Amino acid sequence: MKRVALVGLGFIGKSHLEAYRQMENVKVAAICTKHKHDAKACSSIPFVSDYDALLNDESIDVIDLSVPTYLHEEFIIKAAQAKKHIICEKPLTLTKASADRIYEEVQQHGVRLFVGQVLRFWPEYQTIKDYQGKKYVDHVEIVHARRLGQLPSWSTWFQHPEKSGGALYDLHLHDIDFVYYLLGEVDSVYAVGTQNPFGAWNHIMTTLSFKGGAKAFIEASHRMPEGYPFTMAFRIQGSKQTIDFELKASENIDQIKGSNFTVYDEGSKTDILIQQENAFQAELRYFIDCIENNQVNSIVPLADVLYVIRLLEAVETSLKTNQVVKV
Repeated sequence: MKRVALVGLGFIGKSHLEAYRQMENVKVAAICTKHKHDAKACSSIPFVSDYDALLNDESIDVIDLSVPTYLHEEFIIKAAQAKKHIICEKPLTLTKASADRIYEEVQQHGVRLFVGQVLRFWPEYQTIKDYQGKKYVDHVEIVHARRLGQLPSWSTWFQHPEKSGGALYDLHLHDIDFVYYLLGEVDSVYAVGTQNPFGAWNHIMTTLSFKGGAKAFIEASHRMPEGYPFTMAFRIQGSKQTIDFELKASENIDQIKGSNFTVYDEGSKTDILIQQENAFQAELRYFIDCIENNQVNSIVPLADVLYVIRLLEAVETSLKTNQVVKV
């Protein structure tokens, strides 16, 4: 059994806590947060406010980080130096230079680092990946994806590009990561978008041209109006088949209002019922199993995480220059 310390108890931290509670080979041994009112809801779990003191606890095997993005590098490096395995919510960090420093530290100290790029575990997206792998969608030509929502209201740091990366790193990353997972390396990107008063990109539309010939058109927004449902959608088109998925939720993803998953194949239309599973639970179970059994992380390898950050930097360059950027 692995003893996990949760660091941060916002929306994602609470999602991780609920996921761990469903796993038999994990014990949440401590919660580290500066907000005592959050910890009161978890009174059965020891609460600490000093991260450095937590790292000195030799009984802790894994640090699970759900802190604001701008703290990731510092917290990961400290955990690596303390010889703790690390699970970090996406994005890993906001620049390739920072990602390289993180990678060097975890390699040097011989610990495992896992990054929560959760779409790879989301049931509908897993089904799309499975369909593509089994050639149910032949010769993928075009992908459309979108992820539309309001600016998170539970904290102000999301507004600042140096802290959150804006919608580019908070939302756009998900679909860029998944299309890379599907289609492989990217040849070039071109993006247009808008910025908030602090300079964060809050609405982005990106075209990715893949080395294999496919193209993806991806949209992400933090500027949808009040009352607009959080929406994510993904359409993958082959020469004969198309898969179309859309999900609508409340203003956050925690309350799903409805979804559809439809396969079109040469004149036929089939609505597919997806077996639902909590994506966070599937993700964390996989990460813990990798640690416990010393397995290779083949679903979200660090090489993929680093490549996606490189793609996001290329998108940001295109946004700033209004030019096609080679990757």
